[in-house]
Amino acid sequence: MHLASLPWQDTPLPYANALITSRWPLLLDSQNAGRWQIIVAEPRATAVLNLDGWLFEGWPGAEGDSFAVMAALQAWGKALCAPEATDLPFVSGVMGYVGYAAPSEHGLPDRHCDDWPLATLAYYDQGIALDSEKHEAWVWASAAMSSADWQDWQQRCQSTHTPTLDPFKLNAAFHPCTTQARYAEDIARIHELIRAGDCYQVNYTQAYEAKHTGRLWTRYEQLRRLARAPYGAYWALPWGELLSLSPEQFIGIDGRTLTTRPIKGTRARNNDSEQDFAEACALAASAKDMAENIMITDLLRNDLSKHARIGSVSVPELCAVKSFGQVHHLVTTITATLNNDAVIADVLRDAFPGGSITGAPKKRVMEIIEAIEPTARGVYCGMLFYWDTRGRVDSSITIRTLVSRQGLVRTWAGGGITLDSTWQAEYDECRSKM
Repeated sequence: MHLASLPWQDTPLPYANALITSRWPLLLDSQNAGRWQIIVAEPRATAVLNLDGWLFEGWPGAEGDSFAVMAALQAWGKALCAPEATDLPFVSGVMGYVGYAAPSEHGLPDRHCDDWPLATLAYYDQGIALDSEKHEAWVWASAAMSSADWQDWQQRCQSTHTPTLDPFKLNAAFHPCTTQARYAEDIARIHELIRAGDCYQVNYTQAYEAKHTGRLWTRYEQLRRLARAPYGAYWALPWGELLSLSPEQFIGIDGRTLTTRPIKGTRARNNDSEQDFAEACALAASAKDMAENIMITDLLRNDLSKHARIGSVSVPELCAVKSFGQVHHLVTTITATLNNDAVIADVLRDAFPGGSITGAPKKRVMEIIEAIEPTARGVYCGMLFYWDTRGRVDSSITIRTLVSRQGLVRTWAGGGITLDSTWQAEYDECRSKM
């Protein structure tokens, strides 16, 4: 493995700018909520799933769903260069996203999709890591890289040249793709289904669109400062840009420890400190929001138990108020110990998509979502992840996410609908998230 230190930077943005015009640059940005920021570029191999099937580049490819191909790509890269011991969280492996619209498994219904690929995977074995705990930065590459390429890679990573990119600008304000009248009708329909006993909670979402010029990347610094999200990410792809400021962990795996942190319950932040504190207290005291969170906690405890040692699933933190840049959330932490024979791809597949963005019971609710929601979720409500060849995994649910393609930027917002929900309050919550 090639490894060299870099000058410390307070944010990963200078290093990300150095690689922003490279092929497939990807930033994973935990800000102050986590220890590491990771920047990669120039993947060794890729896999992209469109409606007509997989497209592979740099490796032979494989058959199967997103998780089977993910595992095959991981095995291919691992055979190319065995992983080495290091404290860095990621030194080689698969990164990418699996969209909510990706093909279903285990009897879950098919989902309609938009103009983005259903899943995009890439094998990276070179990049930069920043350790905000020790204030250290490192550039690294696998031993498969030649000495000459390693020298070139170090120079590129340390470039101080800032590329000139057209600034992002909306041509008009975002507009909802679901009318207010349709939204109210759909919430009423969900209430009917709950009363009929079909489900307990449905996460209903809506899409927003706007035409724009320029690159999303030029607004990343501003947005990260506003959102202060623990799962910030930016990925420049040949067909468009993905920018995510998610507060929600999907699945984390470290050794045999499995963790998920579902979110249910939201209040907008207030610039007045007393009012802001009052909003947080109101959220903590909300029986409706707590009920939503506890329902999803039970669903996820069940999802995790499929690959966990009996009796190991626990909830060390239930309905805790967490404050982010623009919203307060109720966040629950669920942990488990993996069985010795657990397979990472199966763990991810069996928990996907996250229960906090479907509802309960999951299969029936997903059928309802497909029947009622007028717009495709696409990338939204899927997962953005890394899977290091040494077995470490972390992933977010792709909420608070923007995608841009051919001058159109799209985003989404949603919330859990129960019998206690009113369409007006839920509509306002969507606007707060938006």
